[in-house]
Amino acid sequence: MRGAGLTEVRADAYFPVTGPACAELERATVEQVRDQLVAKGLATRAEIESHLAHVAAGDLDLATSPMISAWGRKPGA
Repeated sequence: MRGAGLTEVRADAYFPVTGPACAELERATVEQVRDQLVAKGLATRAEIESHLAHVAAGDLDLATSPMISAWGRKPGA
């Protein structure tokens, strides 16, 4: 934003607390990318199934990604 000429640049972050929606988002995300994870050698099918079982059992503290907001002023405005 500074590179675009804005001044008084500020930012804030919101970190959501874990909740049931986080587990569902994790499950859905892993399901969508499971084939790519295996194909690239980042995880085995057994590791993915184990992870999903831990998600379903509530064994993990999951949170969604933080929401970052940023703002600034246009000089002379």
